[in-house]
Amino acid sequence: MLDIKRVRVASIMTAVLSLLAFYASLRGVFYPQLYTDLLATGAITEFLVAGSIAQDIISLPASAMLLLLSMYIMMRPAVKPFITALGLAGYFLYGYGLYAFQGGYTSLYLLYLAIFGLSLYSLIVGLLAFRSESLAGIDMPPRLRNAIAFFLLAILAILVPLWLVKISGSIAEHITPDTYGVFVLDLGVVFPAFAIIAYLLLRRRPWGDILAGVALIKILTLCFSVAFGEWFGPFYRHAAPDYTVMFIFLGLSLVSAGLSWAYFRHMQIPDLGQ
Repeated sequence: MLDIKRVRVASIMTAVLSLLAFYASLRGVFYPQLYTDLLATGAITEFLVAGSIAQDIISLPASAMLLLLSMYIMMRPAVKPFITALGLAGYFLYGYGLYAFQGGYTSLYLLYLAIFGLSLYSLIVGLLAFRSESLAGIDMPPRLRNAIAFFLLAILAILVPLWLVKISGSIAEHITPDTYGVFVLDLGVVFPAFAIIAYLLLRRRPWGDILAGVALIKILTLCFSVAFGEWFGPFYRHAAPDYTVMFIFLGLSLVSAGLSWAYFRHMQIPDLGQ
């Protein structure tokens, strides 16, 4: 099922990135001047300061969980924990991609780039660890497969029009929005990936079953981070939370949590020793 050497290489990479992310998040939570110094220069807005601190709060337990998973996988390689670790790597790839793209030039900027690079290449090495010829042994209940596919398509149906409406105003006014990095990553990378995974699931392709687990963990952690950020925002900026956005992303995180539970409970994936 898996190339053990590549699994261990990917796990070492995720362990390192988890340690770096834990340190970066710890600095952001307990030393908010890291971001407020940028605010004073006009490099970022209060909205991004609040969002960055909120993301750091979520990233602390996420990085600790990724470290524990990485250590477990290095000692006892197993498919489902490995899929979970890759999903968390996807979360850090997205989160620190935003820090890298949106000009978060704090004293930790080079650390952000390191986390971003490690997340990207741990995902690549991790996915290459799956042997295509062995994926035929994977089995998922058809209803679960279809439910995950339609959930991914529902995300596209909800967020693609919403993002296009939001970005069209900025395009018309020739203004760079605070969240331009979100539009770049979502419209250029994440949403096309969701469409491909949904297609593979509906076609009952084994790679769709593997990628679905990675996507669900990424959606769960990221959507909860966004929902938490909307609630947390008023503590650092003088604006009411956007309850529409908060409840949309809270709903997506709850659905992804339920589907993740069903996925790991009902997926029949041969373990490495089988």
